[in-house]
Amino acid sequence: MNFIKLSLAAAAASLAFSASAMTSIADSELAAVTGQDGVSIAGDLNINIGSFKYTDTDADGGSVSFNNIGIKGMFVMTVDVLNHTAFAGAVGGAMVGHGLTATEANTNLTNLVAAGVYDNASDVVQFAFPQANQDARLTPSITVGSITMGNSTKSFGSFALNNMDLQGTKIWMWAH
Repeated sequence: MNFIKLSLAAAAASLAFSASAMTSIADSELAAVTGQDGVSIAGDLNINIGSFKYTDTDADGGSVSFNNIGIKGMFVMTVDVLNHTAFAGAVGGAMVGHGLTATEANTNLTNLVAAGVYDNASDVVQFAFPQANQDARLTPSITVGSITMGNSTKSFGSFALNNMDLQGTKIWMWAH
């Protein structure tokens, strides 16, 4: 029992010494601190879905089922926090990349603010699939084992979406 009390006392003392080593830092000093932001995530997908069933609820409606759905492959993703200026640049660049002029991209950014979707001040979380030069055989693929109608066990066949290259894709998330 004394050993437990001694261990607890030693742990409490070490916490006190650790806390005393912390010092406050002024805002002006904190502004000069830099560091690496963001994280990288890599994943190996092995998702299996038994079925996806669509049912038409009209009186004459039926249903179709997509069975034995599989999603397999690998991905690399980065997660960063962008301030409003960096977000505007990233979204504007993406819009120009889709064929808009810089003026049209700026109009669309302004419309986000006018519609109350984005306040043009908040930080934004960016999820990006960077150009990682991965072998195409590693990219995600989706397979559907069979497609059936209603209560039938006969299949229309199967299909696959292979090598979905997500590199260059960006997704932004913010609160409103």
